[in-house]
Amino acid sequence: MKNALALSLALVASSLLSACIVNVDSHKERTGRYVSSATLQQIEPGRSQDYVRALLGEPTSRTKVEAATEIWKWTYSETKTRQGQLIFVFDTDESERVEGATYVEFQDGLVRKTWQD
Repeated sequence: MKNALALSLALVASSLLSACIVNVDSHKERTGRYVSSATLQQIEPGRSQDYVRALLGEPTSRTKVEAATEIWKWTYSETKTRQGQLIFVFDTDESERVEGATYVEFQDGLVRKTWQD
């Protein structure tokens, strides 16, 4: 009799637990122009503006520093979202936002230096 009761309770508990839904979702959304460090390493001093534009596309902004010096900037933002749900027990929603920029300084139309923040 005790074994039958224990078995019945185990069956009821397992059927109730199977009704709980587990859902995990994770995704990344990026806007702007992300430049990897490997891509940035391809831009060596002395390269032309045409080369940089072909590699990275049009910059987000251009700033004249002096008559012959210009800084091009590419910006991006990335949002990583993670959601997890265990119905009736646990629910979480995390979001992390990262922003960054890549800079290329030109002097007389040629790359002088590059950096990222």
